[in-house]
Amino acid sequence: MGLVCTFAPIEAQIGVLGAFVSILGGLFLSYLEQEAEREHRRAEMIGRLTIPLLLANDHDIYLPYQAICKTLADLTKQTDPILREIAGLKLASIVDQLSPLADGTALFAGTEGWRTVYEKLLESADLKKYRSVAWVRSKDYWQDAPGRQSMEANFAAINRGVRIERILILREDVWPKHELLPVGELLAWVENQHNHGVWIVLAREPDLMAEPGLLVDMGIYGTRAVGTQELDERCRTLRFSLTFDPQAVRLAQDLWDRLYLFSTSFQSLLDRAPATE
Repeated sequence: MGLVCTFAPIEAQIGVLGAFVSILGGLFLSYLEQEAEREHRRAEMIGRLTIPLLLANDHDIYLPYQAICKTLADLTKQTDPILREIAGLKLASIVDQLSPLADGTALFAGTEGWRTVYEKLLESADLKKYRSVAWVRSKDYWQDAPGRQSMEANFAAINRGVRIERILILREDVWPKHELLPVGELLAWVENQHNHGVWIVLAREPDLMAEPGLLVDMGIYGTRAVGTQELDERCRTLRFSLTFDPQAVRLAQDLWDRLYLFSTSFQSLLDRAPATE
């Protein structure tokens, strides 16, 4: 530029100056592009670190996270394609199981393992009221060993001061239309709960057929969670979902209030029953 300015005519000076400015502009734009790329890579690295940093203060989650990371690192050493394909399917299954938990819902399919969580919730120190709806479609409802154990957990909660209210939806064969009270062994089951302090309310299944949304089997744990059970015709658990979403709890409470309109308290039925000698 010094030589051009000294010896070249003005036209050449202007031309060289334009080329010089263009070169500088190109270099500057290239620098900006490289800086943007470096910033993008930094953001990616920070993003990868965000999850471990969030988990670092959560001891219960961080330890399993470390174990999973170590297992995945060891898995990269396996080279057999079939083994890696199996591992991919297993990992996808694990992700499917964990995703609902991240949304506040625990799912139990084809297992009685949900009763452990059920009893743990009943034992919670902050639980003051538990409401449940039992759709009794079989005389064997909660009559097996796990069911009896869960019922004992109910009675223990009552002894600790928890108020338990239960709506029983009964089929016509166990609570015929012409009978004031349920019949057979089911009556003894209902009376046992009543005598232990459970507030029992009865509803006839035929009265709810026009309201299919009310035919449910669920439990409301205060304002904390709601559990929903799906049973087969023999009242064996097919699926149990436990949701800690406040909106789901409110919807369950609304459903309870609607169902209560179709129900009659067991105590009022006992008051109407003729005295026995």
